[in-house]
Amino acid sequence: MNQTWLQRVLAPMLLSIVLAWPLLALGGQQADEDQDLTEAEAMVAAASEEERRRLRETASTLEVRLEELSGEAGLYDLSLVEVQTDLGRVYSDLGDYDKAIEVLTQALHLVRLNSGLYDPQQIRVLEELIEALAAKQDWENVDNYQHLVFSLQKRSYAPDSPQFADAVLTMGQWQLAAPALGRMQGFQMLTQISDIKELYASQLEYARAREDLERQWSLIYASAMADVALARQYLRSDVSEMMVSAQRYVNRTICQNVSDGAGGYTRVCWQQSVPNPDYYYQVNNERRNRLDRARVSLNSARRQLQEILDNNPEFASTHADDTRVGLENLNRELRDLQRDSRMRMLGVW
Repeated sequence: MNQTWLQRVLAPMLLSIVLAWPLLALGGQQADEDQDLTEAEAMVAAASEEERRRLRETASTLEVRLEELSGEAGLYDLSLVEVQTDLGRVYSDLGDYDKAIEVLTQALHLVRLNSGLYDPQQIRVLEELIEALAAKQDWENVDNYQHLVFSLQKRSYAPDSPQFADAVLTMGQWQLAAPALGRMQGFQMLTQISDIKELYASQLEYARAREDLERQWSLIYASAMADVALARQYLRSDVSEMMVSAQRYVNRTICQNVSDGAGGYTRVCWQQSVPNPDYYYQVNNERRNRLDRARVSLNSARRQLQEILDNNPEFASTHADDTRVGLENLNRELRDLQRDSRMRMLGVW
């Protein structure tokens, strides 16, 4: 299955943790196993250096071509954009993200200068720019440009096209990753993920009509994970962020007998704002409902995904590793949510 910029950039951060686990057990194994590992690492390093040499040669060729084009057509000609975009990609592959961001930003400005703010040629430039910014962990600009490129994709791609389905999946992945990176919290997150779930549902219908198994799988899985994210956000949210019909505080009349100084008492009453029990009941009820909804969604997704595998053995064989990991993730999330739901019912939360 094709990787998005988000998977390419963020996955290695998570993968490094996973890969560290089996390495922790190597200390007690025999020395020849360590030697085998060292030889394997050396082979990988040699292959990597050869790839970097090739990339450096490609970058030099593109730099020369860009200089020639600038001299022939001028510094602001649209013909520079394709070369700049290719050069930005190569710089990113080399890990020189500052250079990549610089040349891709120039390409973006050229497209806008020559073709306006809504030209679809910006899409590839923005996708490459977002990937370079993400590698630098510049999440603020990643967020800004990801929303910009998605708005262009909505303008440029037909709603029933595979390209728009991919755009929806990438945008959804970013919105699920954004809270962990400090880019979106609370009600904003709940609203945006709810909106993307509606897009998942419409894109799933189009994918089924096209008999597009790969995107069916991705959309079903993404929708289930969005429900998990919503449920977890409701569990983590402060009660002040919860949108329920009851007011958090209500006014109550408080009365008290006060000495009048002459041996008697006077009844004094006043209005005081106090916590509303109905509000907290609704908040906890909404959290339980979200957990239940996520569990139902995960069970439904698991059944649908298994049906795709059972009914399409060629697809199952081609994507065996991806589908296995996906089902394992769903099963794990389902177990976690079942545990969380039981804890909620017991009043632990």
